[in-house]
Amino acid sequence: MLSKIFRKFGIKNKDAALMKDSFSPKRAFSDNSIKPEFGCLGITDQCMLRCKMCYKWKPDILINEKDLNCFPTVEQYSRFLTGLRELVDNEFVLNFGGGEALLFKDIYDVIKIASKYGLRTNINSNGYLIDENVALRLGQSGMQNIKLSLDSLQSEVHDHMRGVKGVYERVIRAIDNLHRFAPAMRISLISVIYEQTYRDFIPLMEWINKNEKIEHVLVMVAMQPNNTPEEERWWEGEHGFLWPKDKEAAGELVDSLIQMKESGYKINNSVAQLRAVKKYILNPEKFVKKTMCNMYKAVHVSSLGQIFLCFNYGILGDIRRKDDIKEVWNSLQAQQVREKIKNCKKNCHFLINCFFEED
Repeated sequence: MLSKIFRKFGIKNKDAALMKDSFSPKRAFSDNSIKPEFGCLGITDQCMLRCKMCYKWKPDILINEKDLNCFPTVEQYSRFLTGLRELVDNEFVLNFGGGEALLFKDIYDVIKIASKYGLRTNINSNGYLIDENVALRLGQSGMQNIKLSLDSLQSEVHDHMRGVKGVYERVIRAIDNLHRFAPAMRISLISVIYEQTYRDFIPLMEWINKNEKIEHVLVMVAMQPNNTPEEERWWEGEHGFLWPKDKEAAGELVDSLIQMKESGYKINNSVAQLRAVKKYILNPEKFVKKTMCNMYKAVHVSSLGQIFLCFNYGILGDIRRKDDIKEVWNSLQAQQVREKIKNCKKNCHFLINCFFEED
């Protein structure tokens, strides 16, 4: 079983012994005083869309079918969140992700627990399921923030990228439903620069800036699709159709986004992050930061309950086995993983898009 888990998360043989030791109830503890600043519950890998840039809707290439009936229970999530609350400061942000997180059958119960503990909460969604009832339940659960995916104001472009007709209309309707039935929740968008979308970005930014229902937009850039085998120089391979063919034109777009940001547009990225996005577009094989990756301050839980700091560096615990997140976080194994993360020079999804901090 462990060997399958190691393969799932790309753990090399030289790291296997270290990760295997982390499953022992007798943990060696570090004297590290760093606290997590960001966390994500990847609460489901299921999705109803057929996105061109993500293959979560396909059977997971690294999860054994027999593991698919071993998802954590609400009680197990509650125990994890209890320990997490004791570990983190008030500024800690907990994200609910997927797949499409709203497909998880007990999502509202888990959100309510996180809200009860005073954790800052965010959920990412494609918007497809957010009718009046879902919007109301999200508001009643205490969810504070929601990020909806919208890459173009042209419905045919957005629907093409999402692989299902009518998604654009559902996102627009979701914004209205959330505004009406969950008025305390902050609504923001995620818009991604692809070959198919970047020419539409300026009208999209203008529309967002004028829309009083939307708090801000987070601009992201294409990465290798989820649920695909890791591929060096992926932008030149099978999934290269996502990469802007005219790098200079896409770079000029980012220059325009920086100018819009500096003039007060509702773009949530820092100028430093946008500059890193431009560097990445122009030269994706070159590490875009001068300093270390920040993922050593993050904690993640997979849909199967496995605890990580970063998906590239293996499993440190499992909430289904009632592992205490405080013990996991403060273990010597976690400290060793943090040191590896600090020295990582990979331009990954988290570094560029999700947990970027300035040099």
